[in-house]
Amino acid sequence: KQWYQRRVRGIMIARAAWHNPAIFSKDSVPASQAAETFLKRCIDYECPLNILKYTIGKLQGLFTSTDGCLQVTRHIEPRLIYKHFGLADYYDKVTEGRGSSVQDEFQKSKRQKLGDGHILLTEQLTPTILQTFRSTVAPRQILNQWLIANGFSEPSYWTVETNKIFTGYLRIDNDTFVMEGDFKNKRTAIQAVAYAYCMKNH
Repeated sequence: KQWYQRRVRGIMIARAAWHNPAIFSKDSVPASQAAETFLKRCIDYECPLNILKYTIGKLQGLFTSTDGCLQVTRHIEPRLIYKHFGLADYYDKVTEGRGSSVQDEFQKSKRQKLGDGHILLTEQLTPTILQTFRSTVAPRQILNQWLIANGFSEPSYWTVETNKIFTGYLRIDNDTFVMEGDFKNKRTAIQAVAYAYCMKNH
């Protein structure tokens, strides 16, 4: 009514929608339906990962437990979040038709900077795996012990930072391995490349 009377062209809303996503709807909308609409818009407009996870965590009624919310919002890959809500196919369809995006260009540029002669490792990192990186018996420690016990030289690790994203490198004898991923700190990047090497070779 206010919209019609004041003849405004649009309304900007902030936090009220977190607690009531259907605030402008005439009828009650289930949280799951509101979330699906929101997530599809995120896919359509390439919503940044940090905003996506933050908003999902604020949608009341979407999760039955705190653990369920944490399991989703700890993902580091957008597709895994969308997959949790049954939108993996929609995500694949939209991103496939999108062509070269800003993120694609960034990843392409990053791959070029990895350098020739490096062996690229890829491995899916779940929240449970990421938790092991913080333990005293982490992938790096396990790999170091195994290499030394089997006659290899002591490995060396380092990271390269690009736009506040870290890439982990691992050198064993004359081979250099690199783990591709969007890691926010050096520790995670190094543990990730050690983990990926272990999964690929042992």
